[in-house]
Amino acid sequence: MEVDPARYDNRVEDGLYDDVVRQLMALPKGMSLGDATYKDDFFRDSNIHTGNFAYKCKDSGAEYETVLVGEIMPRPCGTKFGAIGNHYLGTANTPNVIDDKTRVKGVFALGQPTQSTEMMYVNFSNQIATLDDVIQSDIEELKKQNKDVNIKEWTSHAGTDQTGAPEFIMVNTEQLYAVPKAMQQAIQGKRARIVKKMITNSNEGGETKSTDSSADGSNKEGVQEGAITTNMFYEPTVLPDYGGDLFQHVNAKLRQLDIRNVENVLIPPQEWYSSLRRGTLVMIRATLHAFNWKERRIYQLNAHTIRVMDPSKLEVEPLSSQPNGFDGNATASSSKSRASDAMASVQLGKRTREE
Repeated sequence: MEVDPARYDNRVEDGLYDDVVRQLMALPKGMSLGDATYKDDFFRDSNIHTGNFAYKCKDSGAEYETVLVGEIMPRPCGTKFGAIGNHYLGTANTPNVIDDKTRVKGVFALGQPTQSTEMMYVNFSNQIATLDDVIQSDIEELKKQNKDVNIKEWTSHAGTDQTGAPEFIMVNTEQLYAVPKAMQQAIQGKRARIVKKMITNSNEGGETKSTDSSADGSNKEGVQEGAITTNMFYEPTVLPDYGGDLFQHVNAKLRQLDIRNVENVLIPPQEWYSSLRRGTLVMIRATLHAFNWKERRIYQLNAHTIRVMDPSKLEVEPLSSQPNGFDGNATASSSKSRASDAMASVQLGKRTREE
């Protein structure tokens, strides 16, 4: 695999790897995936209606959110981040088009960061161990119940040999496409709710100013004009590989996912492919899920925030169609949470780089 020796040397010599791990270790107990213990920090909760599993915090009962770190692997390792994402294309005779109702997610294969220090190596290995604890516990349970279930784990192997420890952690993004709420209301014949404005009165004859207030009472004054937010939508054609008969969108748009650069600023879709290329070191806030479908169980990590810890200078892989298989049904997590705040607080010192 192609590597950039100078960049990886900088990650070691400038202390980036160890700095990231120390900040993971400083998070609240059980939040870092490598530090978490199944059944002590989080537990499985079954949905009585669907039979699917969610995972909740042991101390609060809230949905468990974890933070993990890894290096984005190339497409042959399982990364599928493009306009097609993890969508199954079907066959030539029965193509499976992407329309407004189709759920499409991106997938990242995260691997052990190149030239890891001992701290980073142990941390990534512990992340896989935590996920494996859940799998092994469920396998024991299935054996006792004498059930034969085909399991798709949230980790994968580099080759065909499945006997050793897995090398990659598979992480799904949130849905790439959705119909904006205002458009949904228009389709249903409903008009948008009229939003009140807050009046700020000046005591010294200054200008009176009004600010928009959303339906939930939150003040939007702090959002500068032109600033990117996760409430924004784009024409899907901003993705260079979007187009052709496969895409049958009518009202669906491309969502602004919570993908952030080193400075913790949202990255627009036009820059996703270059910002999240192979070799990029990322920190991810994710929730854990398991979907039970007939005689199959699919474990899935859903990313709600992806933050670049260190960019890559490797070439962006050529865009191509990436057929894939099953994608479960999951509910997106709020972008504001304890884990989200913890990730936002991660500070990276300036580092000199060899160009």
